[in-house]
This record gives sequence, C-alpha cells and structure tokens, in this order.
Amino acid sequence: MHLVMCFTRPVLSYNDDVLTADKGECSICLEDMSEGDNIARLPCLCIYHKICIDEWFKRKNTCPEHPPVEDD
Repeated sequence: MHLVMCFTRPVLSYNDDVLTADKGECSICLEDMSEGDNIARLPCLCIYHKICIDEWFKRKNTCPEHPPVEDD
C-alpha cells in the first residue's frame, strides 16, 4: 500500500516568483531569503528558495512544514 501511495500522489505545484522583501529564512537550507531571490510559493502559502524546493520535491512531494496526515 505504501508504494502505491508513493507513486500515485500528485506532485505539488507552486508559483515561481522573485522575492520583493526580506522574508526570514528558508526552512530547507536555513539561509536567509533576501529581496531578489527566486522563490517558490506553495498552495499552503509557505515560501522557499526555488532551488531548495525543487531538490526537496525530488525526494518528497509534500510541503516540508505541512506533511500530509496519513489515513489509517
């Protein structure tokens, strides 16, 4: 069942944008997100460096801060 879920879950989409103001740190790489950085805004409104979330999505298809709740 686990394998079926892994291969059938859709990959999250995101809006690609350029940051217009400093926004704290990226929780993936833990580096500051600064004005002018290329970012990705997920449907849950979390933002990350675009390159960080692209690498994250190669391993997992969920938000790093909001993983889905597994149904029993």
